[in-house]
Amino acid sequence: MSISYDELKNNILSEEDLRGFIHGSSRNPKEPGWTIIKYVVRSGDTIDDLSSRFAIPRSLILGLNALSPAATIKRGQVLLLPEPWA
Repeated sequence: MSISYDELKNNILSEEDLRGFIHGSSRNPKEPGWTIIKYVVRSGDTIDDLSSRFAIPRSLILGLNALSPAATIKRGQVLLLPEPWA
C-alpha cells in the first residue's frame, strides 16, 4: 500500500513527520524505510498502547489515520501503522 505526499499532508502530520516518512520511504532495500500496514484494533487496544507496543510516535498514528488527539479507537477498527524495515 502506498500513500501520496498529499494524502499524508492532509492527515495532519507535522512537517517533521512528513520529512521522516518521505526520506524513510526509499525503494533502496539497503536504506531504512517504512511500509504502511493495516492493523485491526483488538479489544483493549488504545492509541497509547499501540504507540508503546510498536514504538511509533502517537502523533504519527493520529496523523496517518486522520484522528484527533482526543480520539478513541474501537475493536475491529482498521488503522494504518508504519512498519519499519532495515
